[in-house]
Amino acid sequence: MNPNQQQPTNVQPPNYQQQQHDQRQYHQQQQQHLVTMVNNAQEVLFKADTVFPFTLFPDTITIDREKVTVTRRSFFKVGEVLSIHMDDILSVTADVGPFFGSVKIMIRFVNNQQPDPINYLKRKDVLRIKCLMQGYIIARQQGVDCGHMPKEQLVKMLQNLGGGVV
Repeated sequence: MNPNQQQPTNVQPPNYQQQQHDQRQYHQQQQQHLVTMVNNAQEVLFKADTVFPFTLFPDTITIDREKVTVTRRSFFKVGEVLSIHMDDILSVTADVGPFFGSVKIMIRFVNNQQPDPINYLKRKDVLRIKCLMQGYIIARQQGVDCGHMPKEQLVKMLQNLGGGVV
């Protein structure tokens, strides 16, 4: 064998092991982030139903840490479910009377079609939904990560942040 020829080696470059370690660590972080997102999406901050008999099949609005879900029922076990990511909500409007109220959610859509208002909710539920969602909008716009706060503390802070005089 010629001494000028280089012997093939199985030794990896020194930064290869570090790259593999960094890649494993990145995948573990992404997996943990996904687990956190799933847990956050399953933790309900507030849920309200429309009032029977004004709506024969009550609609439901559910707020969690990631989205707002509106379920419109048209018959027994039949319904349309609309999930709106918190970042897609532009504003929330509450229309209240002495006993009942409605919530209108303005969202960003390409075709500019907005969801129908949720009517015949209890007055106190309408006010709480409006405060929570408005607080969440403000917090998200300011870059606040609400994912790691305890539920009770988060709800109280969002209501204070989004609260208004009615």
